[in-house]
Amino acid sequence: MIDKAHDPAFAGIARRVFPGARLLRHWRLTGGVSAVIDALEVEASIGDRHRAVVRRFDATAWKRQRHDLIRQEYQIMATLYQADFPVPEPLHLDTSCELLPTPYLVMRWVDGSTELSQADLPVCLPQMASFLARLHGLDPSTPGLLNLPQREDPVAGALACLLAEGEWGVLRERLVHYQTTEVRSTVLHGDYWPGNVLWAGGRIMAVIDWEDAALGPAASDLACARSELNAVYGEAATDAFTQSYLAASTAPIHDLALWDLYVSSAALRSMHQWGLPPDVEQLRRDRTTAFAQRAADKLRVMRQSSSSRRNG
Repeated sequence: MIDKAHDPAFAGIARRVFPGARLLRHWRLTGGVSAVIDALEVEASIGDRHRAVVRRFDATAWKRQRHDLIRQEYQIMATLYQADFPVPEPLHLDTSCELLPTPYLVMRWVDGSTELSQADLPVCLPQMASFLARLHGLDPSTPGLLNLPQREDPVAGALACLLAEGEWGVLRERLVHYQTTEVRSTVLHGDYWPGNVLWAGGRIMAVIDWEDAALGPAASDLACARSELNAVYGEAATDAFTQSYLAASTAPIHDLALWDLYVSSAALRSMHQWGLPPDVEQLRRDRTTAFAQRAADKLRVMRQSSSSRRNG
């Protein structure tokens, strides 16, 4: 952990966000894959202390980002914060690169932890589902959301991630002809999983990391959450979350098995770059492979059923 009280760049950021404030310390936060995240503690007046988080994207990370992404993330957070969603309050956006080599945003510190035990799940999973259902109910034409990118095509994504040999190769051949269902676009978080939800006292304090926000089918976010919950907590937790979401949401869900296959195969392809301990990565890889296999099995059954109806 870096702990500095006299870094001129972060002292300058502190003064821009809290005019007249004195930087007491700043330290690097761990856990990010593509972003560099620092915490600040400042004193605005005697006894009046504030904490904030500085977020920027690492130009050397394996996951390359668009040059305007930090502005987009700031805008969607500001829109959601104004709509009373539990997201960190965005305080400042700086794209000048005067103080840091890349653009950055500053948001207010939120106390909380991403850690959930199995005993927490019955209380927390319905809250996760409710948040996602509410997000998917937003009007995508709301100012601040209009310029979100479109979610990528799941067929093309799956074909790019799946292995070419064995049973996966056979599935690839079938996916080439898969016709997705046209549905209205919803506002997507893009990477909704327990690691991006802060908890305290058994309730959601904030949903973080909006860099992958997009417009697209609600099934995309649902599949991402399902795959990650399965990897961390297992199949029962995944099913419980899914049922809670379907009960709370009005968004149409189509092609879920296809989205399940895509997000899980994408995770398997990039998981070695996440910096996980070897034993944790192996467990996640085993569970994600099983999740992808279940999705593939559902797609095979659906295709066989469709062929039978055409031939009947």
